[in-house]
Amino acid sequence: MKRTRLSTLLALLLVSGLASAQETPAEPAQVPAGSLTPPPLVGAPDEDVPPPPDVTQGDEVPTRTSVPSQALPSVKSAPPAAKDPVPRVAVEVLSGTAGGVVGATVLGSVGYLLGSATVGCDECLVMAVAGAAAGGIIGIPVGTYAGGRFMGGRGRVGATVAGSMVGWGATFLALTLVNSGGTEAPPALNAALFILPVVGASAGFELSNANALRQEAAMQAAPAPTVRLMPVATYSSKGPHLGLMGSF
Repeated sequence: MKRTRLSTLLALLLVSGLASAQETPAEPAQVPAGSLTPPPLVGAPDEDVPPPPDVTQGDEVPTRTSVPSQALPSVKSAPPAAKDPVPRVAVEVLSGTAGGVVGATVLGSVGYLLGSATVGCDECLVMAVAGAAAGGIIGIPVGTYAGGRFMGGRGRVGATVAGSMVGWGATFLALTLVNSGGTEAPPALNAALFILPVVGASAGFELSNANALRQEAAMQAAPAPTVRLMPVATYSSKGPHLGLMGSF
């Protein structure tokens, strides 16, 4: 009888506890104040961001760097423009004239001194004229060639001397013609004819200069011959073999 009453009492207490547990909601756990502090707010580091590209406004067009035609692989570089030959020819004529005058003066003086010391004063004038002629023949082509080379010409000495000799022949022929028939030409005309050796020397230098420029252009345009050699090693039933393989 007592056991029945105890079991009944326990059942009532259990039921009442469950009911009270269902009616009262569970309170959230409270954290004591001051135990946790929020971390300090730190700003993000500034990243290196490149500036935005410039935007053209209106009808402005961005400029582009021009590329020379020589830098393009498909375009062949044009040969440099030929220099104006007029300044070079003027320098050649002046230097050739100066060379002739200096050469004639120097060798003419030497001939006069030698003539006066050896054959006497009767024949010293002949020696002086011969020395002056030799000095003019040597000095004109030398002065013309020096002036042309100084101005960047590519002429040859042989062509300059040959042109001067042609000019001397034209001078003697012209002197003979203008002084024939029993009449003498004015001295100014006879003196002016001696410019022909200078003109001939300059013409010879310029002709050889043009030929040299053509040869240089042809050499630059023509592909350079190449020879390639490569060692070759083979092995056969007779043993190893070494050789060279070439391409031309």
